[in-house]
Amino acid sequence: MMISFWRWFFRGSGAGPGFRRFFDWWLLVHFLVGGLSAFYLPITLEQAGTSLLLPLAGIFIGLSFAWGGNAQALLQSPEITLLSTHRKGGYEEYLYTYQSAVLLILLSLCLWAIAGLGVFDKVWPVCRTSIAYKFVAWILFVFASMTLRECWHVVLGAQSMLLARFKIQENSDGGKK
Repeated sequence: MMISFWRWFFRGSGAGPGFRRFFDWWLLVHFLVGGLSAFYLPITLEQAGTSLLLPLAGIFIGLSFAWGGNAQALLQSPEITLLSTHRKGGYEEYLYTYQSAVLLILLSLCLWAIAGLGVFDKVWPVCRTSIAYKFVAWILFVFASMTLRECWHVVLGAQSMLLARFKIQENSDGGKK
């Protein structure tokens, strides 16, 4: 039975809800990176968004979509289909894990686009040293850090599936090539 992404994301398909994949010990690292960036970087959110993070987001998206395309091709192979029968949650776990990574990357891009447009610096004119501004900056930098991690996960996941496919093919051939 095929389930929808949102059902998988909030309820799960056997291995727990999909959103839980973002909640591991690395989240503490993202909070630390976000806090240090928010409190110690001497630039506004608009400057950070336009000069650094939005161009970097383009690289993240390109990298993730390139490797995600590779993962989509791998997901259609009989070896990965066979492999998914041995995973709690089945095929949906592989499929929707990539989709959740893309969702996080796009959400982060939207948040930083809002910052790059000057919403937090001009439309919502709050002093850069206020707690409210620092809190928003912290959240944005947490998302930037999580986006970097998810881009790495997309690459790592695709490479892991490629290696798994190779090993399954090698075993099915009896090690002869």
